[in-house]
Amino acid sequence: MSLKDDLIKSHVEILDAIDGLSSEELGRPATIGAWSARDVILHIAMWEGEVVKALAIWRTGHEVDWSYASDFLKFNDFWHQNFSHLSVDQVMRLFNLTHKALVDDVASVAADVWQKRGEPRWIRDISIEHNNEHIPRLTAFKRSLGK
Repeated sequence: MSLKDDLIKSHVEILDAIDGLSSEELGRPATIGAWSARDVILHIAMWEGEVVKALAIWRTGHEVDWSYASDFLKFNDFWHQNFSHLSVDQVMRLFNLTHKALVDDVASVAADVWQKRGEPRWIRDISIEHNNEHIPRLTAFKRSLGK
């Protein structure tokens, strides 16, 4: 599968993992560790946003310096605290739009650029592999509700 296809597949798996959950269920506190399912979705969206920004840098021919995100727990806390006012619908919109931006950006990279530079491993690590860590947790929460 291509990177674009893998990104789309991962997104669909997340949507499947939460399909049928109400806004109340998605927002219920401390259902996935200290977070709600809504918080997990926001967390994924925020990291995909970092990938969108990094891809813009990478496309200029520069390597991405990820040292600014070395304390990823601070990023997670910042997003959680500063976006806690968003409704489940707003988080889902952000999640879907950020994902679309990432897929569109990946799809717009010319084939010769991919051949010359290779696929940056961090796209898969931060988007697909990271999502794969959260999908079982979201699925387990959904199952705990009998859904």
